[in-house]
Amino acid sequence: MICVCLLSGQIKAQSAKFDTVAVSILDRMSAIMGQLTSCSATVTTSYDVSNEALGLVKHSNLHHIYIGGPDKMLIRSEGDKGNKSMLYNGKTLTHYSFDKNQYSRVKVPPTVVGMIDFMHTNYGIEFPMADFFYPDFVEDILEQADHLVYIGMTKVDGKDCFHIAGTAKDKTFQFWIADDAFSLPVKMVIIYTDKPLNPQFEAVYSNWQINPVLPSGMFDFTVPPNAQKVKMVSKIAKK
Repeated sequence: MICVCLLSGQIKAQSAKFDTVAVSILDRMSAIMGQLTSCSATVTTSYDVSNEALGLVKHSNLHHIYIGGPDKMLIRSEGDKGNKSMLYNGKTLTHYSFDKNQYSRVKVPPTVVGMIDFMHTNYGIEFPMADFFYPDFVEDILEQADHLVYIGMTKVDGKDCFHIAGTAKDKTFQFWIADDAFSLPVKMVIIYTDKPLNPQFEAVYSNWQINPVLPSGMFDFTVPPNAQKVKMVSKIAKK
């Protein structure tokens, strides 16, 4: 998970400075996210990959995300990492490649957050938007950050947003939070200052649907004709 790297780190230094306005905006966003019974959103991500001859090369992916309560998730992705889907039904996570017509299935914990932690720790799989659903999202940021400030109001794709920025030991980060009744995330940028050329990760969140009715069947995987089942290899096995 891209943002997990931001959220896990060392205890903040005594010199850390936190803007109370910035903290209150993030607290409100996190509280509302935690109260959602279901949601869907579109996430457009872009990220830099270091190339020896070209320097930083920009890549991008488009994700359609559906979360149905505490134990259902569907992600359909397309872009530079291929066309794929991940379906979680509270018992198993199924990863399907449309390009190869291959799927793999893993038994996982019975909650979305537990499943995300399990898959990231054991298989290195990243989930867009995942960190906003963690109950300790704001506390984890403050634990690592050196500074966190509210910059002011701005617009992202015509939407009024609160602009928040912060620094940590190995990165800088920015959040754009909607100035409306729901206070949902609109954009996030992370710049990795400890890596050559300072690569960036950016995510834009759009098409939010709050508490939609999502049929439970949409989170179950139906094996396509002639699809091949393959084994998902854990990070330990790869090592």
